Amino acid sequence: MRARGLGRTTSLTRAVVALVGIAGLTAALVATPSTAQTGPGKRSERTYALAALPAGADLPNPLRGQYRWLGAEPTPSTVTSNDVYYRDQVYWGRIEPADGQWDFTWLDAGLAEAGERGGKFGFRVMAYCPGCWMNYRADRPAVTPPFVPRQPGTDIPDWNSTGFQGQWRELMAELGRRYGDDPRLGYVDVGGYGSYGEWHVDAGERVSDANGLAIVDAVASAFPNKHLLINTMTPVEFTLKALAAHPQLGMRTDGLGCPDMYSMLAVDERLQSFWRTRPFFSEWCTQADPVLGAKQVRQFHVSTLSSGNMPWTHDALTPHQRSAYATALATAGYRIRLRSLTLPRSIAAGDRITVRTAWVNQGSAPTYDRWDVRLTFARSGRTVSAALGQQLDGLVASSRRTTKVSVPRLSPGRYDVLVSVVDPTGYSQPMHLANAGRTASGAYRVGSVRVR
Repeated sequence: MRARGLGRTTSLTRAVVALVGIAGLTAALVATPSTAQTGPGKRSERTYALAALPAGADLPNPLRGQYRWLGAEPTPSTVTSNDVYYRDQVYWGRIEPADGQWDFTWLDAGLAEAGERGGKFGFRVMAYCPGCWMNYRADRPAVTPPFVPRQPGTDIPDWNSTGFQGQWRELMAELGRRYGDDPRLGYVDVGGYGSYGEWHVDAGERVSDANGLAIVDAVASAFPNKHLLINTMTPVEFTLKALAAHPQLGMRTDGLGCPDMYSMLAVDERLQSFWRTRPFFSEWCTQADPVLGAKQVRQFHVSTLSSGNMPWTHDALTPHQRSAYATALATAGYRIRLRSLTLPRSIAAGDRITVRTAWVNQGSAPTYDRWDVRLTFARSGRTVSAALGQQLDGLVASSRRTTKVSVPRLSPGRYDVLVSVVDPTGYSQPMHLANAGRTASGAYRVGSVRVR
């Protein structure tokens, strides 16, 4: 995809039909106890079935749904978009205008924007951007820094030279030292090679497999604890080698809503199994069909998408297209609902009890980050929590979990029971579940239990 300018038309006067009325859902019904009792010992337990949100309700969780690109507001405006992605703002020549001289202004700005929204930041560093606006502005450094070797007689970087390889690794190492442990940073798009950092070129010498893998390795070594993405316009065998070498490496394509997403992923089944453990991100292509895009979100398990390149305004869509577009936004990534929770009818403080949970993921992909499930007992303003562990790891359809937990020392009485899904790093707010009854603390009330 060719780089685009920062401006775009986003005429929005109506919200997506499936997302209308979200603000009125906060007073929805919470959990209700089930009267069904089957099997030995079930009479001593109570199962609470939790109410669900409508299928199109907004879930503003990190690294799912719609992200912000090139400063564009979300489309439609009723959809929460907290994650932020930079590309044109953070090209190589802007970060390092002279060898060893750094300008982190725009990377810091992107992280700050994501942090203020409670979202995650992602970025791609371009080394080459043919025809891009930055190269024609006297007040902007060129995309390719002057110290980067070129192929003879061209302005194309010499991808296979030791000069390019060494400078790229030095750049990534510096960025990794500065941002590798920042909780606001969600992922790094490998970038580096090809037009717009998209891993394809129209002219000049191509990168060798060995040097291409070295470009990926430089990013992976600098950011060992972050998600990485590589554009799937690469040859399949090369992509498989890169994925095998780096377990944190996922994929992206810039062609959602176009035939095969202009991607090798759609035409090779070997690449289509990695979504279970690695993220796949996308953006709408410049000739996107929203109906096709919605199908691709499900078929290829897309986690995030952007409105940055949409060729149409929301008002111009037919009702069928709007419905498909709303479905694409609502189902991209994880959309997790707690179906039920089973507890003993009464417990004694200090007991070790069995807690049974049933979950369903209504989205297209699992969450690829760690989330801890927490059970909380609340009474008279006092809350005490017990950990249920990482129950959502790899959840792609439905699951049932049984966990033994020790009940905290509580005085006798009746306690409200709440469930929350929390970020163990403390950065992200508790996960928004596809359940009604979310409290101000980000927990969901399940029911009550008597402590003896």
